[in-house]
Order: sequence, then structure tokens, then C-alpha cells
Amino acid sequence: MATYEDVVNLALRRSLFYPASEIYANAPAGFYDFGPFGATIKRKIIELWRKELIQKENFLEVDGAVIMPEDVFKASGHLTNFNDPVTQCKKCNTIHRADKLLEETTKKPYKEATPVAELTAALREHKLKCPKCKGDLSDVRQFNMMVKAEVGIATKSPCYLRPETCQTIFTNWSRLARTMRIKLPKGIAQAGKSFRNEISPRQTLLRQVEFAQMETEVFFDPEQINEIEKWDEVQGYALRIMRTGSDKTEYISAEKLVKDKTVTGKLIAYYLARTQQLFEKYGIPTEKMRFRQLDNKERAFYAKEAWDFEVETSLGWVELVANNYRTDYDLKGHMQASKTDLQFTTPEGRKFIPHVWEISIGTDRTFYTALEMAYRKQGDREWLSLPTALAPIQAGIFPLMANEKAKELVKKAKEVCEGLSCFEVMYDETGSIGKRYARLDEIGVPYCITIDFDSIQKDDVTIRIRDTAEQKRIKTSDLKNELYKLISGG
Repeated sequence: MATYEDVVNLALRRSLFYPASEIYANAPAGFYDFGPFGATIKRKIIELWRKELIQKENFLEVDGAVIMPEDVFKASGHLTNFNDPVTQCKKCNTIHRADKLLEETTKKPYKEATPVAELTAALREHKLKCPKCKGDLSDVRQFNMMVKAEVGIATKSPCYLRPETCQTIFTNWSRLARTMRIKLPKGIAQAGKSFRNEISPRQTLLRQVEFAQMETEVFFDPEQINEIEKWDEVQGYALRIMRTGSDKTEYISAEKLVKDKTVTGKLIAYYLARTQQLFEKYGIPTEKMRFRQLDNKERAFYAKEAWDFEVETSLGWVELVANNYRTDYDLKGHMQASKTDLQFTTPEGRKFIPHVWEISIGTDRTFYTALEMAYRKQGDREWLSLPTALAPIQAGIFPLMANEKAKELVKKAKEVCEGLSCFEVMYDETGSIGKRYARLDEIGVPYCITIDFDSIQKDDVTIRIRDTAEQKRIKTSDLKNELYKLISGG
């Protein structure tokens, strides 16, 4: 089984991701850059989300500004409710997130909404000291995670970097409803950056200040929550569910979730199913997934119903998706604050504020988890068994050797590479053939095509398959079709 250290070491060795501004000693924690292959894998995670969730469900996609005026976050409740519990060392003044400090010390989970008085009592009960200097810790208090940004020169306008991408969607709602001929239910989605002033950023991509999200808000008529056009496609599909108050994960069909009233309606069960199906395509084993139902204390301040989609990793269960029934909370708040009518009018003339089901996916967390699930090691060999859809390159093209005696091989290999220009391929002639295989194995490339001296005489090549290291000869004239079949699963 892969460890967190295995994945991070491979990522650093191949420059998949690494600390931002790392040449400076005073660079802040919680910021990461993605190298060439890492950026491609991340882009493909977004492309697969776009294909499987946005295009197939006929959602709309927007791209909004990351800086928004203070009034937006007053209306949304973030300025008063978007807080983390912190404790400060009285000796060195280091600030720690109280619930995480307790979790790391006691190995017992603490809910995000645990009252500060309860957290303070737990600190005292376990006699916790500052991990940095062993100084005494203060009582726990709430700290607002919003990142402030001043805009303007002569007159500064108070603004904030958005803590989630969805507020753009809510402030866009009236325009989109008016100009895009929206018929409910309708999802509006956005992939982009968000910012949260994390107290103690750690574990690389799992807790950052700047991070990426793929967020969808499904607007619907609450009176028609059980009217889902493609319900028959998921009603028998089994989801991994952990109900409130249970420590057991069960397989429950979407239909049974609705029948037992575990979820509010078919629309919610439908999109839980679509979310799990998407993560199956990311290469996450179903037995390592679960939707954990959140109770009243644990839900976000805007949520009537909430399910955290979590994956079991070497670090424990990691939340990748927040699934929230936000009701009309956001639109109602923005309607009151902006004095803009955000109601939806049906063809029959009925007016109401739509309700919202949210699917908020952490892109960077998904990236890390996909790497860990794909990590393989056998003896000295390490590789990423990424799904083909996420592989940064579909095939590597190698001449067996590149020197004065092998000019024909180089020429033939470059011809093969040019003939496969409709695929994502990379030509490489440096180093031994074993090292070239290893380099591409470690970034998850599924196939390597080698041109040797027999290729010149027989006009064929060798295809090597990443996961098995199996090799087979293919005629050059058949290569394009064979590679297509391999990539498409045909």
C-alpha cells in the first residue's frame, strides 16, 4: 500500500507538484506549484469532470472573478460564520488549529462545529502544550478564514478573495436565468481558484491557502425534487453510505435512499450517484469511498442536508467533495442585500426562489488521492497506474539507441512519432531504454513504443504496457488503430 511519503517523494522527484517560491526561505506555507506533467494531470482531472458531469448533464459553465466585494460575503454569511477554532501559544505566540491539534494528539476525530468551550476543555483535559516550544496554550477562539484584498488607489474598496467558487454562480444567477433560457433543474458549474487563510497549512495539497475547486450548483424547484429525467439510470446503482450515528459503511441503492427518506429526494440521490461514478473513473476503488452523512452540529451554516464524500488514504479518510443542500439560503441572502429580484418564474407564471444542491469538489485533493490510489511499487520499480484519461501523455516513442550507428533508428522513431500526432505522445532518445521506461512509468504514461533494428527490416515496433511491462510487436501500419484501441479500452 502506498504511503503519503511515497507519493510526495515521487511527486517531487518528477516535479508533479512542489512548494511555490521554494527558492526563498520566507515563502509562506500552503501554496503549491504544478510542474509540466502535474499541470497536465490536473487539467485532465478537470476535463473528465467537465465531460462526465457538465456535458452529460447539460450544465452551464462560467468563469468568475476571484476577488469580490465585501457585501457579497456579508450577504452569504462568510464574514460572520466562516471560522476555524484556534489556540495560541502564550510563550512563542504560534497559532494552532485547536481541533486538528487535538485529533493529532488523541487520535480521536473532532467535528468542525465543536464549540470552542468544549475544545478548550479538551485541551486542558489532555494537558496539551505547544508542539513547537511546549508553552501553555490559550483558550480556544474563532478565527475568520477570509483573505482580504484592497482594490483601488484613491478610494479603496473593501474586497475579499473568494473562499469558494460558488458565490460567483449565485451572483450570476439572475443574468443567466434571463439570458440562457434556463429550465429547472439546471446545474451551473465553475472550475477555479479559492483562498482560505488556513491556520496551519500542511500535508501538501490536502490543506492549502490557495486551492482549486470544481463546483456545481444545481438550481431546482423544491416542489419537484422527485422529478428527475434520468432517474432510471441510477435507481439501482449502489452507493457507499455511512449514516449519521453509525460507524458502518453500507452499500445502499439510490432508490432505497429515497424510499427510506435517508435523503430529501430523488434529485439528491441522483447527484450522489453521479458523483461516485465520476470518482470511479478517476481510478478510486469503490471500497475506499464513502458518503458520510453529517449531523446538525457538523453541517455548514447554510446546509439543510450534507454528505461528505470521503476516500480512505494512508492518512485516513480525506474529504474530497462537499455535497450540500443549500436550500434558498444564498439566493435569499443576495436578494435582500442587493435589492435584486432573484426569483425564478415558471412558464405558468409561478414565482419562487430556487433551491440549490451543491457538488463542491476539491481539485487538488482529488489530484493527490488519484496519485496515491495509482501508486505501485514492485522491487525497485515504481509507477503510477493512472487511468488512461488522466495520464499526462498517452505514449512515449523511443529509438532503442541514439548514436552514430543508430541514425536509422532515430529517423524511423521520429517518423513514427510524427505519424501518431493525433495522440499525445513524447519522443525521448536520452539514457538507457530502462531509464526511459522508468521515467514515463513514474508519471503514469500507459504505453511505450520502441523502435529497434528489427523495426527497420520488418517495419514494426514494440509496444510495452506500463502495468504489466508486457511487450508485443505491432506492424507500423497497424500502430495507429492498435494504440487507439488500447487507449479507448476497445
